[in-house]
Amino acid sequence: MTLPIIFAAAAALLLGAFLYFRDDDGSVKALYLKTAVSVLFIAVAVCGLPVSGGASVAPFFILITLGLTFGLLGDIFLDFKFVDKVNADAHTFAGMSVFAIGHILYIPAVIYFFALDASSVLISAAIALAAAAATVVVTVKLMKYNYGKFIVPAAVYSFLLMFFTAVSAAALIKSSSTEALLLTVGSIAFLLSDVVLSMQYFGGKKGRGYIVPNHILYYAAQFLIAFTLVIL
Repeated sequence: MTLPIIFAAAAALLLGAFLYFRDDDGSVKALYLKTAVSVLFIAVAVCGLPVSGGASVAPFFILITLGLTFGLLGDIFLDFKFVDKVNADAHTFAGMSVFAIGHILYIPAVIYFFALDASSVLISAAIALAAAAATVVVTVKLMKYNYGKFIVPAAVYSFLLMFFTAVSAAALIKSSSTEALLLTVGSIAFLLSDVVLSMQYFGGKKGRGYIVPNHILYYAAQFLIAFTLVIL
């Protein structure tokens, strides 16, 4: 457990540096720092590489680690939009897409590892679908978000994010395990991070008052997910 903690501590220091340099305009320096922090949550996950144990651990490890890797790619795309402003929309689409793939990997990992039954999965999906639809309606009608060309990707991504949160909560209800607790708290932190991010992207909010909590919540989420592999 020592090495993952060292990686997490190093990430906290790099995250502090990133948040110092990161502003609404972004920069190459901030992009490098952000990428370094993201590499470290993958490093934490790799520390959980199953060298022995049951066959049930390996698929979970692979899916979670791949999901984290797509998170790294999403981080690069979403900050690269500030460096390559001409193609900002393309980078945003790419970032949302690879983050969506990450959740598509997280969801079956949780379902498989915690052996959730069909009814739990279907209930989780229904809750996620209703929550995502309500979120889109509320943000457009009441909060006046301007999704523009991103309305469909945002809706699909919201569903996947909420589905991940719902199946993690179902796993926690079923198992009451530390792994399920970390995944549930991590998925909630992910959700809250994206709530803040949507305020920036589609709600017109600017400034460090949004940048800082967005990234702190996001990295808390990814490291909590990575640590589920370490404690297996």
